[in-house]
Amino acid sequence: MLVPALALVAVALTGTAIDLVAVQAVQRRTQSVIASAADDAAGMVDARRIQLDAVTIVDPVAARRAVENHLRASPLPGRLQRLDVTVRADRVDVVARVEVRRIVLRALPGVDRDVIVVARASAVVDP
Repeated sequence: MLVPALALVAVALTGTAIDLVAVQAVQRRTQSVIASAADDAAGMVDARRIQLDAVTIVDPVAARRAVENHLRASPLPGRLQRLDVTVRADRVDVVARVEVRRIVLRALPGVDRDVIVVARASAVVDP
């Protein structure tokens, strides 16, 4: 009687460990892609403002476009649910919510099949 119960517990713990490692790997990859996208966006300075006022600021339209282009070139390891790009004069903040499928635990009843991973990155323009 104890052996089947212990086997069930061992399978559940193994499934949990596999899913946690997979979600952590997705979190790292998503963080890496988002950080690179934020760096690319921070490099989109407004050349006209530099020429006219000698002020270095980020061009908001070019920065958003740079993030979107970066995400097309380096796809995220899950389905992008939401992308927020906040552009200030000298800073770009990017927040991405990515939906990831569980590997093992999605077969269990009552467990969500997907996990939402949130990655945040900021990049600052140094004049």
